[in-house]
Amino acid sequence: MSRWLPAADCLLEMMVLHLPSPKTAQKYRTSYLYEGSMDDACAIGMRNCDPKGPLMIYISKMVPAADKGRFYAFGRVFSGTVASGQKVRIMGANYKPGKKDDVFEKSITRTVLMMGRTAESISDVPCGNTVALAGIDQYLIKTGTIASIDHPESHPIRSMKYSVSPVVRVAVKPKNAADLPKLVDGIKKLAKSDPLVVCSFE
Repeated sequence: MSRWLPAADCLLEMMVLHLPSPKTAQKYRTSYLYEGSMDDACAIGMRNCDPKGPLMIYISKMVPAADKGRFYAFGRVFSGTVASGQKVRIMGANYKPGKKDDVFEKSITRTVLMMGRTAESISDVPCGNTVALAGIDQYLIKTGTIASIDHPESHPIRSMKYSVSPVVRVAVKPKNAADLPKLVDGIKKLAKSDPLVVCSFE
């Protein structure tokens, strides 16, 4: 089967033939991806897929990094160009425009290209591409929006909706009570790396 119909080749060819390029797709997708006004600089940058526009990145998941306990924030650049050392505005999933909750201004330590199982450091990544960012994992739980620090009026990109929801509920506790902090830490890491896991502590 794999000789006659190799899945990787078929999928890649289908994407090339049937999916529109970021430049084409973002013209009509911006209106339901971006939560702010369609006239602001961020929306215009996203619509035109402009590498010189304001930075707008949607972080869709957290990927465990080689450093123990650390994560890459993996997502797609919709507007602008992201570079190592750049200071950015991080809007978490609970951020509401105009409020001060779940919003941070921090620097990206490294921009990384994810290629299969390998990760390669790169100086900058323009819009239309996927990217992994290091150094901001402690400010995001699962998803979020990274925006340009020069545009404090920027709104977040709408979170992805999953067609499946968590169905199995499991209660866990450590055998040894002294290991509770380790268990809590481990569960937090699991919640970060899997977008469907929902954790609560009692």
